[in-house]
Amino acid sequence: MSAPTVGVLPTAPQILCAFQGRRFQDRELLRSAHALAELHARRAEVRDAHLVAEIDCRRGELVDDINDWIAQEMPQHRNGASLHTESLGAVVDRMARSWVNANQAIDVDGPRSDNTHKHWYHLAELVDGYTDLVTDVAGGRRRLPEQ
Repeated sequence: MSAPTVGVLPTAPQILCAFQGRRFQDRELLRSAHALAELHARRAEVRDAHLVAEIDCRRGELVDDINDWIAQEMPQHRNGASLHTESLGAVVDRMARSWVNANQAIDVDGPRSDNTHKHWYHLAELVDGYTDLVTDVAGGRRRLPEQ
């Protein structure tokens, strides 16, 4: 089952499915979201500072790709729309990091631990924020910062 989109923007459930590697092949933003989750998982395992820097560089490129895509697909209007503090790419990157952290907490501490709950609660807050953001962007009430 696929969640509806808000205009051309994927919904939070679609982003979460992309992090897992499901249902993202046909959407550029979802492919980038999946790649961000993979990079965050890899980053958590790497101890070499050079490799961490390479991963972070690639993450930056993917964030830019998302931002370029959104600028092309949904031109932002300045008329009365309040400015959001982060780009959509940065929001998706934070969600990917949180998703990886939440899954790692289950693996390390188990599904019922306070630490696991904390990580999943944080991810839920980011999901709610993303949902509000894309709804407001699609409705012209909020605009995203220019790169």
